[in-house]
Amino acid sequence: MHKKLENVFYEVREPRLSWDDIGGLAGPKAKMKEMVCLPLTRGEELRKMGVVPPAGVMLWGPLGLGITMLAEAAAKEAGATFVYVSGQEMLGKMDRMEEAFKIAVREAPAVFFISDIDWLCPRAGATYTWGNGNVRGKPPTFADPGFTGKFLALLDSLLPETRVRLAGSCYRIDVVDQAAIKEKKRFNRKIYVSPPTPEERKEILAIYAARMPLAEDADLSTIAVRAEGCTGWDVENVCRKAAILAVEEGSARVAQRHFLSALEAIIPWLTPDMVEGYQRIFREDCPHHYSF
Repeated sequence: MHKKLENVFYEVREPRLSWDDIGGLAGPKAKMKEMVCLPLTRGEELRKMGVVPPAGVMLWGPLGLGITMLAEAAAKEAGATFVYVSGQEMLGKMDRMEEAFKIAVREAPAVFFISDIDWLCPRAGATYTWGNGNVRGKPPTFADPGFTGKFLALLDSLLPETRVRLAGSCYRIDVVDQAAIKEKKRFNRKIYVSPPTPEERKEILAIYAARMPLAEDADLSTIAVRAEGCTGWDVENVCRKAAILAVEEGSARVAQRHFLSALEAIIPWLTPDMVEGYQRIFREDCPHHYSF
């Protein structure tokens, strides 16, 4: 039914993931349901109420928290096609980008998700430093001004397409060119996906731990607390490493000692200065962009 693409630049598919596949993120899930799903499923009712849906929604926060999964789950709930574009893979490939926009319109109703907006629309003079020279997450390359200008024009072309919901992601909102974040068009609404709390890390742990036989002493609450600085990617790696350690030991079940050893072997993505930096950036950002 849908075009199967032979490259990694973008993908078109029926969404497979649901909200239950994503650990934690209760706030972002609720925002996605409101800002992305509702305009697709109840758009006419909103218009009768005089409510104008967001032109586009920008999700931002640390890598590895499931932001792409949020977009796919929103498409599934809305009964829409999921069109995914890898922003970093699209650098220098404007013909492919134009093709992806056309397909998003053709496949409507659709959730059109574009990752790495900070690669595509870099803010001039932005600093990626968190503290003590930490520049973790800084893109190694950026789009040139010509590419950025054409990309912004493509975003504008989507505004009349009410059956295409635009969503994007970036690593941190303060390094994105403000031209991409407009009051009336482009990504004019934002959703902050914050570093996970211990409770959210436990939810993520539970999803991955459910796939493996656990020993009676496996305590996910304790592991979640000790996994400070871990994102969803890190938690997945902890579970994988714990399972490997159990197999190497000849154990049929993954025990607490395997999880604790795995935590020592995994380097968390988030450092304390990054966690504080994210909270500071969110506090200083304009608050009205975070409401419908």
